[in-house]
Amino acid sequence: MADHVALIADVADSRRIDDFPRRRDRLLTELSARHRGKGWTDFDYAVTAWDEFQGLVDDPAVLPGVIWDLWRAFRPWSLRLAAGIGGVERVADAEANLPLNQAVTGPAFYRAREAMDRLDSPRHGMSRVRLRVGATNDARALACNAVLRLADSLVQDITDRQWQVIESYERSGKQTEVAAEFDVAESTISRSLASARYWELQASFEELGELLAGPLGRTVPSSGPEPD
Repeated sequence: MADHVALIADVADSRRIDDFPRRRDRLLTELSARHRGKGWTDFDYAVTAWDEFQGLVDDPAVLPGVIWDLWRAFRPWSLRLAAGIGGVERVADAEANLPLNQAVTGPAFYRAREAMDRLDSPRHGMSRVRLRVGATNDARALACNAVLRLADSLVQDITDRQWQVIESYERSGKQTEVAAEFDVAESTISRSLASARYWELQASFEELGELLAGPLGRTVPSSGPEPD
């Protein structure tokens, strides 16, 4: 059975957000359409409580891209996100068009729930963690969490202005066009992306995707002779 990634997310302090249900539903509708269009999932995101929703990603390798998109979509709200890597099972005799949380179950969802529970118990002296991955391969989970913990810390320091520059750059792919949009010098856009640690974040997520694309324990060719 191929691995999938179950996602469980909730929005912190959602009761303080004006018109939260409508705004949440609009975001999830847009994300569902975009992620289906990219071939990342076959299901829409499903609301399971006032501030909680679930998703299912078909390929673990695209998890970094999904996380980045969720971070972008839900800012400036604080999003807690738990992911579980593993198998899934469709509920027997499930009707067509059932929401995700009624149509699919399995180990990936159990691990996501365990990961979410662990978010509520940070280590002593450590700031509250907003993201955690659970997987059958403990080494893979440790590697994911090491990258994502640091990435989340960097993302929380990105300013609103830097996010605007990032979103404009990701739409056009050209710093010259972003500079024209904001009526500033191209060097200003370059400094803004650098200050946001955009390039480091993208490189880390790209390499994390490569790690998730195959078995963690695969052999890396040695540059020297094999030991006797």
